[in-house]
Amino acid sequence: MKLRNIEFVIQEAFTGIWRNGVMAFASISTIALSLGVLGAFVLAAMGANNFAAAQVGKFQIGVFMHHDADRKQTEDTAARIRKMHGVGSVEVRDRDKEWREFKSLHPDIDSAGLPTNVLPFAMDVKVIEPDRLPVIASRIRAMGGIDAVREGRDAFGRVMAVAGVVKVISIAGVIMLLITTAFIISNAIRLTLYARRREIRIMQLVGATNEFIRLPLIIEGMVFGVAGAVVAWCLLRLASTYMAHAADKVTPLLGQVSSGLMPITQALWLVILGAAIGAAGSFVSIRRFLKD
Repeated sequence: MKLRNIEFVIQEAFTGIWRNGVMAFASISTIALSLGVLGAFVLAAMGANNFAAAQVGKFQIGVFMHHDADRKQTEDTAARIRKMHGVGSVEVRDRDKEWREFKSLHPDIDSAGLPTNVLPFAMDVKVIEPDRLPVIASRIRAMGGIDAVREGRDAFGRVMAVAGVVKVISIAGVIMLLITTAFIISNAIRLTLYARRREIRIMQLVGATNEFIRLPLIIEGMVFGVAGAVVAWCLLRLASTYMAHAADKVTPLLGQVSSGLMPITQALWLVILGAAIGAAGSFVSIRRFLKD
């Protein structure tokens, strides 16, 4: 198609939408609801995965030195641990502060005749990659001057297993919903085109080429998809705001569940997805009415 005809094709697309307002409204409503359900599930899945990853990231390794280790030896050991691959930070605990807290919890400790501050030097090791936590803990155990290393192996394993299950369920659910959404939107657009089958036939009889007939209908499908995506985004924003306030009232922990996507990013992805599915649905559906 020549460049000078593009403007006419776009005008025809919007004229077709205006003439078939009821079917256009039905298609946009169906697309909005379908994309809204898909978007809500994707945001919930991303929030669940981010929350699970955050819980995994909170695990750290507790390293306890021998009782005869002094401050210098502890600092040297901390420096060696910082050089390990996968270690994010190493914080040496305040031994005197811990002793004061211990005595406040056990006020009879002075009468027991214990010497001043019997607690060993200790440090907290945070890792960059949670998957490497057991490996780093094993390497720390092999170092000299260390009495005990605690990484919460059992709890860490359970949290990692839950995070893995959440990730698998999220991916499977998104794929299934994406296929279902594409099918529903394609059917909605097909019904719109079916209602205009006589118009398409007349255009063929007067000599319009298949390309001339197809392009405005594909543009219509894209417009339906974009309009439905905008409506779906508005619904998602309202639902997200309401759910955030409701969750915060129930427990602050639920308030930490977030997809991490900015609203503008959500809108962009919905518009792209809506336009792509709308165009593809129109392209596939129009083939049954055309004879190439």
